[in-house]
Amino acid sequence: MPPRRPPAGSRSRLEAYRGKRDFSRTPEPAEDGPGKPGRAFVIHEHHARSHHFDLRLEMHGVLASWAVPKGVPERVGEKRLAVRVEDHPLEYGNFEGEIPKGNYGAGQVAIWDRGTWQPLDKDWKRRLEKGKLKFQLRGGRLDGSWVLARMDEEPNWLLRRIQGSAAGTGSDVGGREKAGFIEPQLARTVASVPRGKEWRHELKYDGYRMIAVRTGDGTRLFTRSGLDWTDKFRELAADLDGLPGGEFVIDGEAVVFDGKGRSRFGLLQEALKGGRGGIEFVVFDLLHLDGRNLRDLPLEERQRRLGGWIPEGSPRLRVSKSWSGDEGPSLFRESCRLGLEGIISKPADGRYLPGQRRAWVKSKCRPRQEFVVCGFTAPGGSRSGFGALVLGSYENGRLVARGKVGSGFTADTRGRLLEQLEPLATERKHFPDIKDVSWVEPQLVVEVEFTELTASGSVRQASFVGLREDKEAAQVRLEGPDRGAEAGERPEVAGQVISHPNRTVFPGEGITKLEVARYYERVAEWMLPHVIDRPLALLRAPDGITGQTFFQKSFKNGVPAHVNQRALEDGTELIVIRDVEGLVSLVQHGTLEFHPWLGSVDRPDRPDQVIWDLDPHRSVPWEETLGTAFLLRDFLEKHGLHPVAKLSGGKGVHVILPIARTQPWAVVKSYARKVAAEVAAMNPRKLTTVSSLSKREGKIYLDWLRNGRGATCVAPWSLRAREGATVAAPVSWDDLADLGPADFDLRSALEFPGEWQALPSQTLPVSLLREMGAL
Repeated sequence: MPPRRPPAGSRSRLEAYRGKRDFSRTPEPAEDGPGKPGRAFVIHEHHARSHHFDLRLEMHGVLASWAVPKGVPERVGEKRLAVRVEDHPLEYGNFEGEIPKGNYGAGQVAIWDRGTWQPLDKDWKRRLEKGKLKFQLRGGRLDGSWVLARMDEEPNWLLRRIQGSAAGTGSDVGGREKAGFIEPQLARTVASVPRGKEWRHELKYDGYRMIAVRTGDGTRLFTRSGLDWTDKFRELAADLDGLPGGEFVIDGEAVVFDGKGRSRFGLLQEALKGGRGGIEFVVFDLLHLDGRNLRDLPLEERQRRLGGWIPEGSPRLRVSKSWSGDEGPSLFRESCRLGLEGIISKPADGRYLPGQRRAWVKSKCRPRQEFVVCGFTAPGGSRSGFGALVLGSYENGRLVARGKVGSGFTADTRGRLLEQLEPLATERKHFPDIKDVSWVEPQLVVEVEFTELTASGSVRQASFVGLREDKEAAQVRLEGPDRGAEAGERPEVAGQVISHPNRTVFPGEGITKLEVARYYERVAEWMLPHVIDRPLALLRAPDGITGQTFFQKSFKNGVPAHVNQRALEDGTELIVIRDVEGLVSLVQHGTLEFHPWLGSVDRPDRPDQVIWDLDPHRSVPWEETLGTAFLLRDFLEKHGLHPVAKLSGGKGVHVILPIARTQPWAVVKSYARKVAAEVAAMNPRKLTTVSSLSKREGKIYLDWLRNGRGATCVAPWSLRAREGATVAAPVSWDDLADLGPADFDLRSALEFPGEWQALPSQTLPVSLLREMGAL
């Protein structure tokens, strides 16, 4: 629902709404954005003090609202209590998120359904004043008619279903309807590709999303926002007109492929500008055919019908190929290798939900999305036109700064953009903290590719992709890696219910608690050999990395499900897990980092690893840390031992020697200290075994202290509670030479299984231990 400007008189209707809220403490919108009034509806699911739903109908320039504790009735004749509440601003139709504690209505708010409504009586306004309103809803979930009737005492009303059926029941499958524009179903960005036979995966194309509608008057092509662009794609419209049958509505993308078969948005824009050919239409979905609604059929069935309907060999029409279930991760890796944008994943049994994002997900090789142009800087050097565009996005009706983009433009593009920007000049400084900017009215939308968002929410290493004429500025919001669940839902990961799934854990990357849980579920196969049956120290961050973090080695009470506590002979309680359920259960309780002992609970007196943590001072170049890791490796190999390497996820490297459980902690710790001392002596100017920070400036500390009984080290594949969502990643010695200290994060690590998983043990020779003075 795009934000709209309310008509005169609506402000007075919002006095009660504003009087209950402090907008410096709640993200709810205080004002409406620009736009034309309409007849929209939205149903919010609200997990406040009591779980309920809110029905909101646009009228009189506001959203008239009723709280429906048990949800909108979906069966004919079913009745529900509806409590009239204060009118809300139109922009509230876009609101989703968490209202903080201490505020009115505190809790999670999510859009459950939305669309348009129509009154069933011509004199509906008069009837509403008397306490009765008959209306029809056309949304993604609901499609039918209801009546609201005021009871004896305001604010109580009765909401009753009077005809039709819920779109979600399937009773409308194949129902007769006229072909017309249908708002396309959208996808939300996720951090990892979903697995399982219930999914179907497709390549993500780089073009203009189009809805093709054929009626008795011919075929029309519409953008995702409903703009008629038939004139821009005359050849495609003619080809679509030649398809067999009568009326249809299909969903697809207009694209231009390069010489390597990759769709390229820039080539499409050039083709449209120059009137040249080469534009093709890739069809994803069949929504309507010969007067029948197909949107309630499963995706598999819609695609089956589509495949048999679009003829093969058409020069400009093709059907998007679909891959099944567990092929998704490999398809994603290959698409990234080939320089494609990513993939889309859809439930095989899913209905088509116009305008909804909750079911389809997209995995991007590199973050990419639309931003509003808010201004531009002066050109520097040999550049002409402008230096960089100042970007923004609308969040809860407010324009938020998103940094700048200065690369990816050709000289021609800069000139054409400047021609469009200059007439939009304004004196208003959208972001006063950004200096030396020529400000413009926020009307143009550009697509930008970037590496990541900074902690402040600005794009980093951004590159211009193209001008997006198919999207209105007021609709532009920051996507981020998606929440992965509608606000208020309690999804399951590895059988564990994840509460507050949308809580942001890594603000700079937009990574949520649900994404963290799904990450650990994905890497469990690789990670569990290093953590099961080992006492664990947990670094917990219940409110994300910007909140309080703390280490925990036992639970005094309330031990999480699938987590065990083992008591040692001295009574010490230790946290132990045995499976992925235990791993994810600890994530549900706020765990971010896992730090296991170097031994297991069945032989707590005998370690099976020796670890040296190479911890460089901040002034030490990364190359010197790498050199030290190889120096330590060579020293151990000279004695017939073979260590492995792990990036710490910070600025260091862990060198790990797997050993047989033949020696007690004291001997192993002594050996680790002796090795560190001998290696440090090879370059005393750069290496040290002294832990004091004041004596480590300009040096690399060879930390051997992690080898004592009860000491721990971060597990392979564990996330680190720091900016960037980095991962402690095991790597081969060959790869280590080409890597940076934090090259693996929550997203990239999922596609890199590493070089070692289970560690083969090696016996520490007694003769060597005696020679080094460890015995």
